[in-house]
Amino acid sequence: MRFARQLTSALACLCIFASLETRAADLASCTGYVLDEDGVPVAAAQLKLEDAAAHVYRTESDGAGRFTLRNLPAGDYKLEVRKQDFFVIAGRALTLQPGPNELTLTINHAQEVHEQVQVTARPNQIDPQDTAQRNTLTTRDIRDIPVPSPHVLAESLVALPEITQDNQGNLHIAGARSGETQYLLDGFEIGDPVNGQLTSRFNVDATRAAEVQSSGFGAGYAHAGANILSLDTPDGDDRWRFGTTNPAPGINIQEGVHLGNWFPRFTFSGPIKRGRFWLSNSISVQHTFAVVKGQPSGANTWEEWAGDNLLRLQYNITPKHILHASFLYNIARGTNLGLDALDPVSTTVTGDQHRYFGSLKDQVWLADTLFDFGIAADESILAFIPQGTQTYVLLVNGSSGNYFQRLHQVGRRLQAVAGMPAATRHWHGTHQFAVGLNAASLTYSLIADRGEIQALNAFASDETTCSSALQPGCLVRQTTFSGPATPYVSNTQAGGYVQDTWSISKYLVVQAGLRTDWDRFAQSAMAEPRVHANILPFGDDTSKISLGWGIYNVPLNLSQIAQAFDQQQLDTFYNSTGNIVAPSPVVSQFVLPANVLQQPRFTMYSGGWQQKLVHNTLLGLQLLARNGSHGFAYVDQQPMQPGGIFLLQDTRKDRYRSATVSVRHVFSEDMEVYGAYTRSVAHSNEVLNPALGSIFYVAQQPGPVLWDAPNRVVTWGWAPTHIWGIQLSYFFEYRTGYPFSVINLQQQLIGPPNSSRFPAYASLNIGLEKKFGFRGYLWGVRVEAVNILDRQNPNTVVNNIDAPNFGAFSGGQGLAFTLRVRFIGRK
Repeated sequence: MRFARQLTSALACLCIFASLETRAADLASCTGYVLDEDGVPVAAAQLKLEDAAAHVYRTESDGAGRFTLRNLPAGDYKLEVRKQDFFVIAGRALTLQPGPNELTLTINHAQEVHEQVQVTARPNQIDPQDTAQRNTLTTRDIRDIPVPSPHVLAESLVALPEITQDNQGNLHIAGARSGETQYLLDGFEIGDPVNGQLTSRFNVDATRAAEVQSSGFGAGYAHAGANILSLDTPDGDDRWRFGTTNPAPGINIQEGVHLGNWFPRFTFSGPIKRGRFWLSNSISVQHTFAVVKGQPSGANTWEEWAGDNLLRLQYNITPKHILHASFLYNIARGTNLGLDALDPVSTTVTGDQHRYFGSLKDQVWLADTLFDFGIAADESILAFIPQGTQTYVLLVNGSSGNYFQRLHQVGRRLQAVAGMPAATRHWHGTHQFAVGLNAASLTYSLIADRGEIQALNAFASDETTCSSALQPGCLVRQTTFSGPATPYVSNTQAGGYVQDTWSISKYLVVQAGLRTDWDRFAQSAMAEPRVHANILPFGDDTSKISLGWGIYNVPLNLSQIAQAFDQQQLDTFYNSTGNIVAPSPVVSQFVLPANVLQQPRFTMYSGGWQQKLVHNTLLGLQLLARNGSHGFAYVDQQPMQPGGIFLLQDTRKDRYRSATVSVRHVFSEDMEVYGAYTRSVAHSNEVLNPALGSIFYVAQQPGPVLWDAPNRVVTWGWAPTHIWGIQLSYFFEYRTGYPFSVINLQQQLIGPPNSSRFPAYASLNIGLEKKFGFRGYLWGVRVEAVNILDRQNPNTVVNNIDAPNFGAFSGGQGLAFTLRVRFIGRK
């Protein structure tokens, strides 16, 4: 009896094992790569397999383009692959055989095609694996959003709620200083080597995507600072493509007959050797001619010529060994730069700019792991030449004479990167490991020639208007400079990182990383841990909650450090009778500390929520708290009296808080709308930035930064109309006016810094575009009304409290109309 029970148990076990083996034999796995049309791996592509019983299986490609699906029933499926700014693969039949299945999937970048209807992945998608708070402008967004100057990429970038442009034209992302963002062009740093700002230009038609990451980004970015702005450009493919925009010049009949604003752009790309070697080249020329109100006829215009060329090459040595190369050249020359209603031609400068950037990147697969190696070099040359050598005179409501300084500065950078962007392993979920190293060498040199500055009273002692220092009682302050004006600064940076993105389950993704950055100037290395997590309440891409914390290194500003190796400033003050006020002259000097400064850094806390509504609507909420510490600033060591030592210290603390609510609804391929509201605060405990020729003899003070805009609304969209097939597009922006400081006759600060504000800014642009065929080709013509409400949005102000017209606002973009003509391609 006992033997019979044992035999029965053994037979039952054999049946179970046989059943399990049979079931295992019927299961399939699916692994492979997602590549673009040139064989480059595509990360974060979303794949979906659906069987006949409507069971859905999802995954996502990693940083090497690799994907894996395990334990699937063998059989027939329908495949879908989606990635923003790519054409969709939808409904493709796929049969999985029992056991392992290898696939290579190719998805094409979205193009403005006309021979056939192709669907692009809609921008209102949620990426379950992505822990970063990011926002992207696609090729179409950049092309169709009507901004005042569509040939300037920076103008399009302000359509993102994170990006603002101050009154000097500098970009600020999520309340950060312009140089505290890492700007990347196809993966390499492209920010100016001198101050980190985005000064490079290239054909806006060659921009595939502009992506902002304001928080939650991984450890792979070497000098991320506060944010990352990534610009992606094409390599070309197996089809020859040509495009041009605004090829015909315009005429300006103001102040005589002149060549008007003209911004021609040309692109071409195609195969050098089909299937293996491609090129892409984009060229643009910019001619700007402007008439300034408030200046006399014949002396009220400024003009600038600029050009750029971006060449990209890709060579596939083998399918698993790819070389990328690029070269960017910028040139610009402007006359009467700085002309406005308060500053005449004599005070302007002639500007010359050259920029060279070259890069080489090598991508190699070893087994199933992708490795990247890259090197890049760039040089920035900038020169400002005044109109003459007369004394520069500061009036209570403007200036006269010639600008006080001639400058010639050169910045250079050599950078190298190496890394393994993604290696996928499976253990209690899926891990994507990444490691990398980076190094950079930077130099900055300046040659300056500075003249005299005189600050004048409003009225002379005989009550006549002051126009010269020779009038009794007019001269208030006289500034000269002494010592060598040839500062030179160099720096070396190196860093590395490790990171693991762990998909614990379909409900939870955790990313943990650690990087370290060493800086020769600071003579130290700093650790930068960061942890981010995604919570997926429904286990799919319909809803996502993101949380994050991290420490981020802030790159140094070489031009700020170089002030300590520049000239001294000598100021002499005069009373109303023309006598010198003791103690004069006073000497001001910028000095480095004897001790080593700590590296500046940001600590960021972020939270976010994304929710799909009714399939085509994406609702988002982003929360960000960023605390800066050990920021560099020059601090007056004798703030109660003029002159003295301005010591570079690491005591600046910038603070930024923001909450952004956004919604994006896609009605169809040709109709969508986007809107966002941001409430933010951007403050610093040390607002002032003293520099030669602009020194306030007061202690560093807290206050809002110059680009602080507590309330901001942006909304844009486009839709076809039933009138001749015309496309209607719009862009609206509202924000709080920027702050400014008030000064007196002695050019000294009155009240707290940045305690006054410009009026609120509001502008609505409307675009109407008609596409038409001509000689077998498709063309597009767009008429745009800029600031159609003709609202005054001033960008200059008389901030001298002793001026008769103190507080008068001027400048800004009024109502204007622009015309864009572009060649699209064959019908």
